[in-house]
Amino acid sequence: MAATGEILAEERGFYPENRSAWLQAHPGKFVLIQGRQLLGVYDSPDVAYADGLKLLGNVPMLVIQVLPDQPTARFPALQLGLIRADFQA
Repeated sequence: MAATGEILAEERGFYPENRSAWLQAHPGKFVLIQGRQLLGVYDSPDVAYADGLKLLGNVPMLVIQVLPDQPTARFPALQLGLIRADFQA
């Protein structure tokens, strides 16, 4: 299994390489990526994920909305130390 920092690294690299073309063809849609392969374009992330499960099973895959600028996720509880992200099973 890949180290945590490596999970979806290939997919995260593939997306920006293709974002310009996808913005022209599929603005605002959700793309399903596994490895360096675009598996589908969808209207919602739920449908993309469900289709990914059918196609691939429960494996790492990237579902991301095709936008000119990607929003930054913020987790105030994490930043304030109210929750921890270093859980180890």
